Amino acid sequence: MNPLKNKTKQNISILSWSLYDLANQFFILNVVSLYFPRWLTVEKGSPEIFYSLAFGFSMILVAIFAPFLGTLSDKQNKHKAFLILFTVISIIFTLLLGMTSNVFLCLIIFAIANFGCQEATIFYNSLMKTVAPKNKLGLVSGIGKMFGYGGAVLALYLTRPVVTHWGYPATFLVTGIMFLIFSLPCIIFVKDLRSKYKPKPNNVSGKEYILQTFRQLKKTLTDNDKFQELKSFFKAVFFGLCAINTFMLFMAVYAAKVFGLTETQLISLLAFSTIFAVAGSFASGFISDFFGYKKSLIGVFILWIICLCTATCLNQPFHWLVGGLAGISVGATWVILRALVIKLAPEDELGEAFGLFNLITYASGIVGPVYWGLILLYFTRFGSAGYRFSFFSLVLFFIITIVLLLKMDNKSSRKKY
Repeated sequence: MNPLKNKTKQNISILSWSLYDLANQFFILNVVSLYFPRWLTVEKGSPEIFYSLAFGFSMILVAIFAPFLGTLSDKQNKHKAFLILFTVISIIFTLLLGMTSNVFLCLIIFAIANFGCQEATIFYNSLMKTVAPKNKLGLVSGIGKMFGYGGAVLALYLTRPVVTHWGYPATFLVTGIMFLIFSLPCIIFVKDLRSKYKPKPNNVSGKEYILQTFRQLKKTLTDNDKFQELKSFFKAVFFGLCAINTFMLFMAVYAAKVFGLTETQLISLLAFSTIFAVAGSFASGFISDFFGYKKSLIGVFILWIICLCTATCLNQPFHWLVGGLAGISVGATWVILRALVIKLAPEDELGEAFGLFNLITYASGIVGPVYWGLILLYFTRFGSAGYRFSFFSLVLFFIITIVLLLKMDNKSSRKKY
């Protein structure tokens, strides 16, 4: 094939794959983070626990099915087919959100839409291997995240006039349409990996095939030799993800309680932080490809420690500094984590690897907030000082992660990371 033509085809694949990161941000921002919770609690007057239960139930389902579906997609070498399936599910049920006003029906629809979006991410991440050159995993991961955070800003400003003029249901319809439009390039132009890893002919029954998949997943979880480096990596980053998920979930509360920010100031800080997340995503891709992914990840976790110390010790107007540091750290974290999973996982088992990674992510999303709630239960009596100490205590999680990452020795590994 002509080198120029091949390069052009590769660039189209990278751009198409990256646009999917932008596409699902319309759902994450508009439905999960902003407008569905507001529609439910403000317009419909429903208690917030309804949303928490629907979201939590959908995430539990994701955590349960993610490793199995990832393994199944590897056995069939059909990551793209699973991506299309769950993307279509998410889009259809997002559109349905704009067509009904029954609260309980909408909660069920939302849970299914969120389940589809979160599951699709597993197969989207797996497909990165098909578009990224081996020496540019960080860069391509960074480009994807850059488009993703850019999509968050785009979603924020595109849908604001829709909410103002036509209300929340119209926003859900627009979100579903935008999700479809920006996911189409990935669906059309990105292909499954063509390599020596092809599914073997299988004459067993559907029931036996599913049992085989479960047995393979069980072997992965219990066999100390399989995914040894990857499981050591998951063990290390679990603690860091506990702190990051807690930070993301409670930063708005912390900013209001400690920095005294109004809702308008919080939105401005979010937009400001997102811009830095775009820059952090792109820059960390170059840096991690050059210096190595493990060293770069340790550097990012050190930056997280600086961010937490800054948030703990300073007052207004230094919340802008905290927002900038947090944006860079968030963007860089997910870029390097995604590249490292691909670097450490066997090429024919990426779906299973990302399924396990999602399981670790969701587990940390439970442990971190529970820790925060328990420690704040005691220190809340000290007012803003209690919040500051509770926030600072998250530094311990990053220290544990850095120590465990430093203990990972890849000198004898075939894959340098």
